[in-house]
Amino acid sequence: MHTSSLADPLLTPPMPAMAPDDIGGLGVLRAIRRNAFEAFPARCLEEPIVRLGTSFKPIVIATSPESIRHVMLDQHADYVRLPVGKRVLGPIVGNGLLVSEGDAWRMQRRTMAPAFKPHKIQALTGLICEVAEQACLEFETCVEFEAGRGQPVDLFDFFQSVSLDIAARVMFSSDISAIDTKLRSLLSFYITRIGAPTMGDFLLPTWMPTVSTVRRALFRRRWRGLLAQAIANRRAGQRMIARGPASDDEYPADLFDLLDHAHGSRPDDLLADEVSTMLVAGHETTALTLFWACVLLAQLPELQSELALEAARFDWKTKSDPVRAEMDVNALPLAKAVVQETLRLYSPAFMTARLAVRSHRIGGCDVPAGAMILIPFWLLHRNPARWKSAASFDPRRFIDGPKPEQFDYLPFGVGPHVCIGAQLAIAEATIVLARLLRDNRIAPIDNNIPLPVGRLSTRPSYSPKFSVEFRS
Repeated sequence: MHTSSLADPLLTPPMPAMAPDDIGGLGVLRAIRRNAFEAFPARCLEEPIVRLGTSFKPIVIATSPESIRHVMLDQHADYVRLPVGKRVLGPIVGNGLLVSEGDAWRMQRRTMAPAFKPHKIQALTGLICEVAEQACLEFETCVEFEAGRGQPVDLFDFFQSVSLDIAARVMFSSDISAIDTKLRSLLSFYITRIGAPTMGDFLLPTWMPTVSTVRRALFRRRWRGLLAQAIANRRAGQRMIARGPASDDEYPADLFDLLDHAHGSRPDDLLADEVSTMLVAGHETTALTLFWACVLLAQLPELQSELALEAARFDWKTKSDPVRAEMDVNALPLAKAVVQETLRLYSPAFMTARLAVRSHRIGGCDVPAGAMILIPFWLLHRNPARWKSAASFDPRRFIDGPKPEQFDYLPFGVGPHVCIGAQLAIAEATIVLARLLRDNRIAPIDNNIPLPVGRLSTRPSYSPKFSVEFRS
């Protein structure tokens, strides 16, 4: 349970209506295709396990910390990823870390782990500062923006661009601006159109085609073509930091170097899948977190002013050298708390799913082998029994309140499959948010707050425009 020191009324953003309590298993799966935030009945907030029947296999919804711990940590070997994950994520990440299992997953995790150690993340923060500074300056000084101060601005597009730039430079130490628009356009098309899971994705084996199979295969061909171009450029020596070319002697190995070396003689296809996994996961998580944070902050000008003061106290010029500088995001405690609270309310990874390979008893419920386990993290994050003012935006809970219990707050998952880039994602979002609000004030063009739509990630029901003005 968490507390807040705020005396003012809290902002409570709208949410889609929950499913009726009598919804069946097939009804849940149908609703997940539409919007996972509409798929679960309210009794999931009170019951640790909700079991629903279908004509194919039972569906079990695990929402309590104890049931999630059982599936994701204590007995994780008895629960494997659902085939639906391979169907809907495979066209993007292939056999990468997000969908692999067993020995292949363990090998891939060991390969990537050294690049995400805390001191490695710390060393990257200077680069993130520089990319954020450059992106914000371009955003603030472009002709269209200067002519339209106070006019509608698409912040979602900006955040997608800067987060992909950061992800690419962490991966390749290079600029992929020549293809970033195509990458973002393809990814958005996939997530909003052909990537949404269908009933066939949930219920059919992976070898059996569905109506979406051909469209996804065509997407994958285009997607892999763009990635192949980026990898070929990197191997041809097109490596640079924001300021210009750099030799391997001047800069440490980037993520591509580490992955390329660790993969050795393994097929290049797997290396491309890992590159895709890191680019997509890093880009999508950061962009959506920043977008939702600004949706909320646009309604709270006083909190924006506090964030601006905090960011102004930080010496950005000293810290923006990607070689020498390291920045601890704890130097921006309020900005970090805003990111953490945004991840609680709008986790990009809003749920996960597993397939039981052995029978178990969870929370007093018999779960047979073959059962489909759905774990909606967003319900855990909005459970009033676990969080004070659970539906409200209160970043100070992460400053004034106790640290959340491990299984109360899972924006990046938990257990052996926890997101390997979690700390990097928090650092990126904190730095970009602080830099943007240091010099700019954000206001809504209208006072409507979009609803979250859960498909492959937590996207908005529409993309609102904002008014962005210089701070005087």
